[in-house]
Amino acid sequence: MRDQVVVVTGASSGIGAATALAFAQAGAKVVGLGRDQARLQKMAEKLDLVLTMDVTRPESIEIAAAAVLDRYGHIDVLVNNAGVGLFVEEAETEEEALRDLMEVNFFGMRRVTRAFSASLLENKGVLVQVASVAGLRGYARHTAYCASKHALIGWSEALRAEWGPKGASVVIVCPPAIDTPFFDHAGYTDFRKDHPRLHLLSPERVAAEILDGVRHRRHRVIIGLRAKVLYTLFCVAPGMLERVRG
Repeated sequence: MRDQVVVVTGASSGIGAATALAFAQAGAKVVGLGRDQARLQKMAEKLDLVLTMDVTRPESIEIAAAAVLDRYGHIDVLVNNAGVGLFVEEAETEEEALRDLMEVNFFGMRRVTRAFSASLLENKGVLVQVASVAGLRGYARHTAYCASKHALIGWSEALRAEWGPKGASVVIVCPPAIDTPFFDHAGYTDFRKDHPRLHLLSPERVAAEILDGVRHRRHRVIIGLRAKVLYTLFCVAPGMLERVRG
């Protein structure tokens, strides 16, 4: 990764911050993008550049992308990590809330990708889409979140089919629940209490898997043994998984 230009969205905390630091430690020139200017400034001395950007505002993305490309001339890796959650039952999910979620988790990802796509294609770069295991199968109280991540994965798989022949790669990363304030920020403050036996992985573990996925240009990265076993069971025996769950 020495001297490669890596752009990470949602870099102010959690998976994004850990990923930005992992790439920086690997020798890359890392640009951290995010909405929280105060937190980004704390990352500034550890990264090559930090910029405030909101994935729901096209003009904000255009300004950030122009600044990055003007400074470096190109990028080699884009880690699309910005995302939000919504964890209530379908009957309690307002359409406006679902639309707001899709604006970040799907349309925001698409906007950022399009802003850097020409550079990624020209340099045969790597696009990393941080999705979720919730994009691989359904979970109760996750209907909106699952919809956004399923959409992201489907779009990314199709994008890989278009970009692959041109030499660019799309790496889809599917982490399980991670030990960050993500669920608290989404209003699901009882997540840990509702899942007392669930081992939450660290954001650093996810960052290491993302770095490895980029180095080897893996198609899909499912993180954690439990997530891999459950996904395999879902694929080969979905009825059995439903019985195990309940």
